Amino acid sequence: MKGQRLRLVYNPYAGRRKLTVQLDTVIRIFQESGNEVCVHRACSPEDMEQIASRSSDVDRFVIAGGDGSIHQAVNGLLKIPEDQRPALGILPVGTANDLAYALHLPKSIPEACKVIAKGNVFRMDTGQVNDRYFVNVASAGLLTDVSQKVDTRVKNTLGQLAYILKGIETLPSFRPFRIEYEKDGQQYSDDVVLFLAVNGHSVGGLRKLVPKASLTDGLLEVLIVPAAGWPETIRLLLNVLRGEKVSAEKIKEFQTTELTILTDRPIKSDLDGEYGPESSWHIKIGPKISVLC
Repeated sequence: MKGQRLRLVYNPYAGRRKLTVQLDTVIRIFQESGNEVCVHRACSPEDMEQIASRSSDVDRFVIAGGDGSIHQAVNGLLKIPEDQRPALGILPVGTANDLAYALHLPKSIPEACKVIAKGNVFRMDTGQVNDRYFVNVASAGLLTDVSQKVDTRVKNTLGQLAYILKGIETLPSFRPFRIEYEKDGQQYSDDVVLFLAVNGHSVGGLRKLVPKASLTDGLLEVLIVPAAGWPETIRLLLNVLRGEKVSAEKIKEFQTTELTILTDRPIKSDLDGEYGPESSWHIKIGPKISVLC
């Protein structure tokens, strides 16, 4: 598409900093496709969100980073009225790149730029927890805050292995929590180690986790792993990680448009690898957003 105004915001520390060494190539591809390009180097996650929220003056808002960067961008863009909101472009340079995988975006930065330059728009669901939005997953419990605790340099060096190692480190200190919720007119109460509400196809690079999830069906895939003593709990978690939930009858999985979760104590949530609201949570499908893919 010609004559488009495009704002590129990049996380200079994402994915071994591979965007910074290709920045000139990225700008060239966008300019050669007729885009008027302005570039912003993000100073912090909050900076990404603020820049996105002030981007009603452009037609395309391109974020270069991982799922956390996309999360910040989407929360900023959704503050703009829909008729003034730019379409979101993604250059996947993070660690897991779950949303990019679900959207079938190229791993190559130049090829991803060419996809954005074509201007094909995909209308995608978002999820919402209290007053925050997420694009891929809302979670709480065991392993869910690992990405926040991993040092950026370690993450860039070890990739997904850094998440696994940090997750093992958290096991001895973890304490299950109790949740209460209503589904189909019935009240449920469970002691759990892991709660997920998933919009995308994968979580933390685990491609088989929620194979039925869709970015366009207006539904969230909920997955609950109960506390069952550590040997059984570990077995259930391994079933989840392998995508073998059918054989794990104790794991609860269902689809919903809206769900309220109460907890027995304040529990932190994680949204797309970033800090989310503390419980209790009102979880629902959020507004759709336009993505270039």
